[in-house]
Amino acid sequence: MLNPSRRPLIAAAALACSLACADLYAEDTMVDTGRVTHVVAQLGEIPVLQETDVVVVGGSSAAVAAACAAADRGAQVMLITPRPYLGDDLCGRQHLWLEEGEQPGSELAKALFPMGRVTTPFTIKSALDKALLKAGVRCLTGSSATELLVDEHGQAAGVIIANRSGRQAVKAKVVIDASRNAAIARQSGADFRAFVPGEKDLHFVVVGGELKAGTGLTGRKLDVTFKNPAKGKPATEHPVYAYTAKVQLGDDSFASFARAEQAVRDLVYGSGMQDSSEFAWYFPDDTIVGEARVEGPWPGASRCDMGAFRPRNPPRLFVLSEYADISIQAQATMLRPLSLLATGERVGHAAADEASKAVRVSDVRLAKQQTAGATPVTIGLPRNVTPPTAKSGAVKLGERTLPVLGRYDVVVVGGGTAGAPAGIGAARSGAKTLVIEYLDELGGVGTAGLIGSYWYGVRGGFTKEIDEAVGGKNRWPDGKKGDWNVVQKSDWLRRELLKAKADVWFNSFGCDAVMDMDKVAGVVVATPFGLGVVFAKTVVDSTGNADIADSGGAETQFGVAPGGMLSVQLAGFPGRNLGDNLNNTCFALIDDTSAVDIWHLMAWSRAELSKNNPYDVGQLLDSRERRRIVADYMLTTPDILNHRSFPDTISQHKSNFDAAAFPTSPMLLIKDMKGPAFEVDLPYRSLLPRGIDGILVTGLGAGADRDAMTLVRMQPDLQNQGYAAGTAAAMAAANGGHTRSIDLKSLQKQMVDKGVLAPRVLTDRDSYPMSQEALEKAVSGVGNMAREIKQTRTVEDPAIFSLAAIMAHPEQCLPLLRKAYADAPDEKKLIYARILGVLGDPTGAPVLVAAVEGAAAWDKGFGLTAHRESDNTFSDLDRQVIALGFSGAPTGLEPILGKLKLLTPDSELSHYIAVALALNRHKQPKPAEEPLAQLLNTPGFSGRAVVDPVNRREGKWAERDFATSKQDTNLNKAFRELVVAGLLVHCGDSQGLGRKVLEQYSNGVEGHFARYARYVLQTATETTGRK
Repeated sequence: MLNPSRRPLIAAAALACSLACADLYAEDTMVDTGRVTHVVAQLGEIPVLQETDVVVVGGSSAAVAAACAAADRGAQVMLITPRPYLGDDLCGRQHLWLEEGEQPGSELAKALFPMGRVTTPFTIKSALDKALLKAGVRCLTGSSATELLVDEHGQAAGVIIANRSGRQAVKAKVVIDASRNAAIARQSGADFRAFVPGEKDLHFVVVGGELKAGTGLTGRKLDVTFKNPAKGKPATEHPVYAYTAKVQLGDDSFASFARAEQAVRDLVYGSGMQDSSEFAWYFPDDTIVGEARVEGPWPGASRCDMGAFRPRNPPRLFVLSEYADISIQAQATMLRPLSLLATGERVGHAAADEASKAVRVSDVRLAKQQTAGATPVTIGLPRNVTPPTAKSGAVKLGERTLPVLGRYDVVVVGGGTAGAPAGIGAARSGAKTLVIEYLDELGGVGTAGLIGSYWYGVRGGFTKEIDEAVGGKNRWPDGKKGDWNVVQKSDWLRRELLKAKADVWFNSFGCDAVMDMDKVAGVVVATPFGLGVVFAKTVVDSTGNADIADSGGAETQFGVAPGGMLSVQLAGFPGRNLGDNLNNTCFALIDDTSAVDIWHLMAWSRAELSKNNPYDVGQLLDSRERRRIVADYMLTTPDILNHRSFPDTISQHKSNFDAAAFPTSPMLLIKDMKGPAFEVDLPYRSLLPRGIDGILVTGLGAGADRDAMTLVRMQPDLQNQGYAAGTAAAMAAANGGHTRSIDLKSLQKQMVDKGVLAPRVLTDRDSYPMSQEALEKAVSGVGNMAREIKQTRTVEDPAIFSLAAIMAHPEQCLPLLRKAYADAPDEKKLIYARILGVLGDPTGAPVLVAAVEGAAAWDKGFGLTAHRESDNTFSDLDRQVIALGFSGAPTGLEPILGKLKLLTPDSELSHYIAVALALNRHKQPKPAEEPLAQLLNTPGFSGRAVVDPVNRREGKWAERDFATSKQDTNLNKAFRELVVAGLLVHCGDSQGLGRKVLEQYSNGVEGHFARYARYVLQTATETTGRK
């Protein structure tokens, strides 16, 4: 049972939830009128992200035009969109052309279509970025507006948004709902016209391949073609097809629409497809009831009655989409690119005029909702996140009513590398399964992330099934052009899910966990149609970020290593040209729990990529490290080299330590293991968040230490892991969702039959603890360990296995190590001294002191670079300093201080980290304060925090700190500043220099720097309080 004080939950009635969930777990998995249709939760305080005049919800070209027009009239404007980019009406629909005779007139229209009738997704996204930047409009992508705020008179007064950072409020005088389906207007109490069930015309655009035909499907080949604009890229001209599919919609729910959309995708997919719409769309009959209505043909933006965009209620709300009160005939014309831009401009002007007459209010609340008869539930909110800096306090919210969108045996949140296979595994096992995916494609980094080739990994089992269908038999760099077609792989996964009778919801964000005491009972989902709850017997968290587990109260790890040092792997963001399958980048630190960091990196990267003029960009950051659960069992780095076996192995993995960061595990502080590939088993317990039932966590979010995860995360292995986890989730669902009560041997037998696991796992036992004889042999053998690091594919230093055995059994080995140290010849004493030191034993301190003092200068260090196989590690002297600091020997302080005083602004980052790690462990670090303060006061050393996302003087995005193949990039310089400031605070910081630097970073854009700065400041405050 978790400590309730640590649980990030919104208060609710647990007993009522328990009774309700028992009823919800009936055989019928869809909502019906005889069961609970709504739930209610108590909401607490939500931080205010921004106070503004106008908030625009949605990222269409019309939304941007409205935002810019409102700003042009003097209004302060903020734009919120759920997609990771702007322009989803054009890029999302693939409506990248103008009709014959249409000519762009406005400045924005010309920027969107600079090449004539045809444009590219990248051109649109970049032009809209620049438009908001120029207009001074604040923006946040990847954020779903989930609730409308109103003032005491019931007038629109802002929105609540949900994103990777949790929930925030944006207070505003006027709200423009430019979302795809008028989701904010729907939950505001506005009147809508009745939805007419029956046959609807759903539209979809495909790039490449041949014209498809089918029952109810009509298509036409357009008189334009799409091609890559960049020089040196394949200039093939791809045909473009516009399809209309007649599909039955029985109701206006998102579940109904999602099924219809999948049917359309089935009809139009072809093997030659290069790109397609991200979503299907239709012209709705259930529009708002506005202050006025446009009947018949579209009269033009300049002549249209603005009352059609204003719901009768509530005031100060505009609807800027096809859900305005206009006829279907008018919608078809209004949604054409130039017309929509002009309409957005008029709505923006009207919103600014209305805001200029309104008074900003402080007391806001949720729009009135009907809570009678709704079942109370408990909802968790994300906790271990890097939130945007709150601008103005918090908003106190009351009860929130949510519709129940569905009931399933298994819900998989995230359809990426492990998520889509998890859904397939669950559905094939007979579980009623739903896969919720934020993007419009499945497969994660191997598709949306454009890493279309394997590195290492075990290629059997479900991965073999994928590879036989779509490719994937090589290892990079043999497959450097891509082993598979990313479009084909994504669609294969989708079809396999549907074949197994799973449901798939695209463009939907799993926000929070629904809790029944310590058991996850479902998820809160932000769909394009609004927010709702999906109940599940078992949830598989395949967000890659442990989002749902974190929301449910699970303890997690991220960013700050056990030694108190910032350490996170570099990530990337790929450009994309038609036909691209592999574009693996590695240049930035990215905090996947920070909505601001994600938005800024993508916007800044698009600006940088404009030099190359690609056709598009990826929609997914290629993160190599994300938030991880603290699991029932945490896989460790020594487990890997010890080939540890487990009785509950669920997946098998193979890779080298592919680290785009400095190592943090004690074993790798003694000696890095770069180069060779190792195999490791992962136990089922590593997927179970400690203290939480009803949920499995896969992929980068599973339980492993940071360095172990660099080996576990290979695509082939996570595909197999996901399939096994989905099968396990189905087994748990048959047992009430209790994830710790499944028949593990039955699961393993199924995975052996599938080829996911080797037959030996059926009889494996835990190979720990090792025998005394083995440990004695390890201690004897480790004395032969080479100190240098060689980048080789094979193991040339077998003593590393001895080191792994020792690090897995430190208590048993310490007496043996002390004796070995005493008996060792001089040339081997330093090896034993380093091991003893890192284990916190001062026995070898005299040798370490002599080694550190004997170095008159620093040796060649390392920086944080994109060269993962050669950099991002520690030098020999670095490791001696670290070991001396970890030993805790009082005699170690002076030698470490001596090396600190040798640091200059040009010293490599590894030296700074080594000194910081050493002094962070020292009980009396006060003497380090003066040299640290001198470093911070060195001209040019400080002032690198990126606080404002925009360089307002130059009118461009603030420069990101990024890595290249060079050692001394701005990223390394900022990292150095942060390390010195953090260490200075630890050492006393009597002048407040370090605290000042950390406070700047804590409010900065770059999430990991902000996270680390806040950690140091909080730790210092807690330490002072204890004193």
